[in-house]
Amino acid sequence: MSANIGNVLGGHKANLSNPNTSSESKDHSRDVLSGTAEATPDKDPKNVAAGLKGAIHNPNLSDEAKDSAERRLHELEPRDEKDPGHVAAGLKSAINNPNVSLSAKLSAAERLDDFEQPEGKDPGHVASGLKG
Repeated sequence: MSANIGNVLGGHKANLSNPNTSSESKDHSRDVLSGTAEATPDKDPKNVAAGLKGAIHNPNLSDEAKDSAERRLHELEPRDEKDPGHVAAGLKSAINNPNVSLSAKLSAAERLDDFEQPEGKDPGHVASGLKG
């Protein structure tokens, strides 16, 4: 069974901060970390974006850390790709949420009506059921 590279690298990073480890051990960890910088697999951009969004809204982080997370989030590409199925589900959830205002429900319904539907599917004209 092979070790998870993220866990291995995390262990070496922790070793560098641990005052109870020897200098030889720290040297070894530095060597491992410097040699694996190029070999580290790319992270899923969606997961990175989710982590950065969480950092931006984390009340325990400094303003500097939040600003850094926001800058990194804006640098990620592609930012505007959204799963159409998830967008439609979110709009439907907003329409049925009792905590959402009528104007927001109408806006969500209009966006859902404008949404491209797969051939043969009827969006149900949700907005007409909300008016009146």
